[in-house]
Amino acid sequence: MDKASSGVFYRNFKKQYTVITRGQGMYLYDSTGRRYLDAVGGAGVVVIGHGVPEITAAMAEHAAELCFVYSATFSNQWQEELANSLLSIAPKNMKGIWFVSGGSEANETAVKMARQYHLERGNPSRYKMISRWQSYHGMTLAALALSGRPSWQRPFAPYMHFPVTRIVPPYCYRCPFRLTYPACGVACADDLERAILQEGPETVSAFIAEPIIGTTVTGVVPVPEYYVKVREICDRYDILFIVDEVLTGYGRTGTPSAIEQWGVEADIITWSKAIASGYSPLAATLASKKVMDAFREGSGQFVHGFTYSGNPMSCFIGLQVFRYLQQHDLFDRPAPLGAYLGEQLHGLASRHALIGDVRGRGLLWGVEFVKDRVTKEPVPSDRALTDRIVALAQEKGVMVLPGVRGANYGQGGDHIQISPPYIIERGQIDQVVDVLDNVLTEIEADL
Repeated sequence: MDKASSGVFYRNFKKQYTVITRGQGMYLYDSTGRRYLDAVGGAGVVVIGHGVPEITAAMAEHAAELCFVYSATFSNQWQEELANSLLSIAPKNMKGIWFVSGGSEANETAVKMARQYHLERGNPSRYKMISRWQSYHGMTLAALALSGRPSWQRPFAPYMHFPVTRIVPPYCYRCPFRLTYPACGVACADDLERAILQEGPETVSAFIAEPIIGTTVTGVVPVPEYYVKVREICDRYDILFIVDEVLTGYGRTGTPSAIEQWGVEADIITWSKAIASGYSPLAATLASKKVMDAFREGSGQFVHGFTYSGNPMSCFIGLQVFRYLQQHDLFDRPAPLGAYLGEQLHGLASRHALIGDVRGRGLLWGVEFVKDRVTKEPVPSDRALTDRIVALAQEKGVMVLPGVRGANYGQGGDHIQISPPYIIERGQIDQVVDVLDNVLTEIEADL
């Protein structure tokens, strides 16, 4: 692509972009006809595969019926049907859905919903948020301010004054307390109570967390007791628990919501990437009965909204994706396929000293790379290791996603994300691992 003649405002003007012209199943094809195995679903978005004829045909047929109504004036049948469909698989305490266009909007909606929940219950002093370091909740200013990703916040530092306190992440591989599980007593969960008491419980609105951490330290899975303690602490101080499942939700980790795997309930959940599989911008903020009741019994009105909230075309596409997932039993695939993917990645780690940690669940896995396994010292930043791994894998026909540099709390740290569509086959998983094997062998020889 000749950027000099392009009218696009690119994310990176120093990068040479390949132009993708079509997608089919697990594969993307560029303008030269070259094929790439999409082992990340774009960015954890595509779950049913690219170019599914049933979806594209339904889109074309429905477009002639209804593309837009404004949600402040009307509802529409597709919003109603999709809400009921999603609630049929969501955690049982979830009773209402607010549709938006993306994960950042969904998380901002959740924050506003939590704030107004406390207002409806006569607690106007509750407005502060608590989140975690090494987290990511979106790119709008409020969602970015909630995140624990300083490298992306620095350019906008003058605007990062959102009332948020951060606690340590449940990152056992690089425990911020330098403790070892289980002797640690899950001190990272206790850090939530410390933050609440320090801020003043009467001022705190909600705690927001990704149940399995995303691209900041991809694939980190907290220990079994972690969210049990978090839930108990939130209940003790009447604080809402918001679970950001923009990446982990909608079956990717083996259950409709990843948080279910810890046996606890959230008050608000956000879903996004998978629910329209990339065929339309779509996201959802799910509200529990407790939250819904506060609004119904209070003012009856949520002072919030976006022009494209509940967009009928997007909701129609989301409904087609939901039906396709159910008809082809695709919700059942991430758990067994993810177990196989994890086995192969651990096998890869046994062959490459460059791999420090392999972690994940379902079809969301992260691989972290280190210079020294014993000390966990990262590879020097000037080696641009993550970029090299991703670029070499792409040259060999496999797409993996670069994790954000800074896995070692901003002091370097390389990692990648593997989050393929649910339609991936074992042979394709083997191809991904074989390519990474070759890439790491090549890089280790150079290092």
